[in-house]
Amino acid sequence: MLLSRIREGDEAAFARFYEQHWTSIHRFVMKYVKCRDLSDDVTQDIFIRLWEGRADLPEIASLRSYLFIVARNAAFNFLKKASVQENLKEKIVLAAVESSNPTEDNLLSAEYLDHLKRAVETLPVQTQKIFKLCREEEKSYQEVSQMLGISRDAVKKHMVRSMKLLRLAIQNGLHMLLSILVVLAWAWYN
Repeated sequence: MLLSRIREGDEAAFARFYEQHWTSIHRFVMKYVKCRDLSDDVTQDIFIRLWEGRADLPEIASLRSYLFIVARNAAFNFLKKASVQENLKEKIVLAAVESSNPTEDNLLSAEYLDHLKRAVETLPVQTQKIFKLCREEEKSYQEVSQMLGISRDAVKKHMVRSMKLLRLAIQNGLHMLLSILVVLAWAWYN
């Protein structure tokens, strides 16, 4: 009912929806963006886009759930944009460092590592073995090729395959961009 009223351009219905959900969406975006001013902007843009695209809103069971998905995507898109704009990147990194919470950081790091581990587990067995030897045991390609009786080029091909998959896993992960920014911020300031 609310969705159809918003779709029809009912400003009062949208204003009520905005007031009910702005704070929770802002808090959600803030978890990713870490900077209040930038979170304000991203949250405002989400609601503006929702209003401007109201006529094209799909039939959905829960407008609130849809809004959180839109918010997550908007936060990720903003972080992608920020990763190439030095002034935004610096602002996010500074805010992340200032609002650093060791418990949250440990959870994000654990979640990030778990996500990467699951991605590695989807690799073929031989590629997993080579990845673990090269990355976890820090063996050289030459050492791995000798251990497994395969060519150095074969080891390199397995590593290229695994790195492509991990890069894709990072791009698709829920908290990956934020985790990377936090780790970079920590390394940058220490």
